[in-house]
Amino acid sequence: MSRIVCIILFITISTTLLAQKKISNTEAREDFKIFKNILLQGHPALYEYIEETELDLIFTDTETSFEEEITDIELFKKMQLVTDQIRDGHLLLFAPNTLNTTQYYFPLILKIIHTEFYTDTDDFGIPIGSKILQINKKETSHILQSLKKYAPTDGYNLTRKYRDIELKFGLFYMYEYGIEKEFTIVYLAPDGIEKTITVPAESFVNAKHRNINRNSYFSRYHLQKDKVDFFSKHINTKEPFVYYKDYQKTAVLVVNSFGIDIRAFKSRLVQLFKEINKKKIKHLIIDVRNNDGGFRPNSVHLFSFITNTLFKQRTSAFVASLEIPERNYVSRTYANEKEFLKDKFYHHPQYNGWKLNFDDLEVMMVPDRNRFRGKVYVLAGGTTFSAGSAFALLAKNDPDILLVGEETGGGYYSHTGQFPVYYELPNSNIMMLMSMEKLTHYVKDTTIPKGTGVLPDREVLLSVEDLKKGVDSQLDYILRLIKG
Repeated sequence: MSRIVCIILFITISTTLLAQKKISNTEAREDFKIFKNILLQGHPALYEYIEETELDLIFTDTETSFEEEITDIELFKKMQLVTDQIRDGHLLLFAPNTLNTTQYYFPLILKIIHTEFYTDTDDFGIPIGSKILQINKKETSHILQSLKKYAPTDGYNLTRKYRDIELKFGLFYMYEYGIEKEFTIVYLAPDGIEKTITVPAESFVNAKHRNINRNSYFSRYHLQKDKVDFFSKHINTKEPFVYYKDYQKTAVLVVNSFGIDIRAFKSRLVQLFKEINKKKIKHLIIDVRNNDGGFRPNSVHLFSFITNTLFKQRTSAFVASLEIPERNYVSRTYANEKEFLKDKFYHHPQYNGWKLNFDDLEVMMVPDRNRFRGKVYVLAGGTTFSAGSAFALLAKNDPDILLVGEETGGGYYSHTGQFPVYYELPNSNIMMLMSMEKLTHYVKDTTIPKGTGVLPDREVLLSVEDLKKGVDSQLDYILRLIKG
C-alpha cells in the first residue's frame, strides 16, 4: 500500500515546478517542532545508528539556523539532513507540491557504477557507457555526495541510495540546485575522448518515457527489440511471472513486488509452481532485484515454495508508542491503530516501549507440499527492500539456496515497517511518512557488520562493459554456473 502511494507522490512531485514559497521563522519552527515530536514520540528505532545526545544537538543546530524567512524547500532540505542521520529507509519526506508542471528536468538517463555516473541510453548523441564528469561546472563526485541525503536507506547501506539516485536523479538535482534551464555536460566517451555538450532541460514526462530505454533493463540480452513492451512485461509488472531456459531445464521466476493482494498472490504462486513442476524444471532462479517490498505474508508464501525445512524470519517486533503521535497532522494511515498497536502490543510492555518476542506469522513458515524440489538461486540488489530484502535474508539463511547479486537495500539485522503513518506539516505542506514498528530479523551469521544490507553469497556487480553491451551479468553468472 505505502509503495503505491510513494510512487504516486513521486510522479506528482516530479511534475511540479519547485517555486520556493516563503514561510516565516515562526511557521518554520512550528513545522520543525511537529516533525521533531513525531520522531521523538513515535519512531521505534530513533537511536539505532546515532546517539541521543548527537541527535539532540542536530535538532538544536537546525532550529537555530532558521533565518527571518525560509523557503519551504530549504526547510525540506534541513529536515532531510536530520532523517539521513537516523538511517531508516522507511522514513520518508516529500517536498511540497507548490506550482505548475515543470519543463526543466535534467534530461540524461544515468546509471551509477562504482560511485560514478554513466549514460544508460544513447540520447543526445552521447554513447551508452559514457562517464559523466561535470554538470554545469559541478564535479559529479560532489553532486553524488550532495544527493545522498534524499535517498533513505537502512543503516549505512549505499546500494539503495545509488539505485534511488540514478532513477530520480533529475528530481534530487532540482531539490539541491534549483531550476536550471540547460545543462553543460562534460563527459568521457567510451573511446577515451573528453567531450562537452550543452543540452536543454526537458519535461519530466519526456524523461520518464525515455527511462524505458535503459540498457540496464537488458532487453537486448533477452533478444527483445521492443523496449516499451519489454519494460511493461518485465520491469513494470507487479504480478509474478515466469519464463524458461528450456535447454537448461531452468525457470526464471520474476517477483517485482510483494504489494499484491495476499490471496491473489498465493493463488498466482500455486498456478506458477504447478506449471514449473509439470515442466520438470531442475533449476529455479527467483529474481527480486526490482522488489522494493509490500506485504510480508507474500514473501513468506513464496519462500514456502522453495524450502525443504521449517524457517524463521523475525525474532521480535517493537513499538515506542501505542498511539499515533501528532494526530492532528496525520493525512492518512493504512492499518487499524487499535488492532495493530493497542491490541497487538498492550500486554507486552518494557521500560521504553512494547515488544513482542515472537513472530506472529511463524505458523505459516513451513514448506509447501507442492514446493519446487530442485536447485534454487535468488537474485537480489540495491532496489531489493523491506519485504523484498526480508525474502533475500530467508534465502541467505538457507544453506541450500545461493544468493547472487549485490547488497540489498533493506537492513540485515532489522528494519522499520508494518504500521506506516503519513503526515502533512501545516505551514510548509511538507509530507512525511514514518513506520511505527521496528522488526528484528532472525539471522544465522552474526559476524555481518551492523548497518549493512543482506550480503549475497556471490557478489556479481554490473560493469561498464556490461552496461555498454546490455549484458545482465548477474543472471548470466547463474546461467553459466548451471551450464557448468
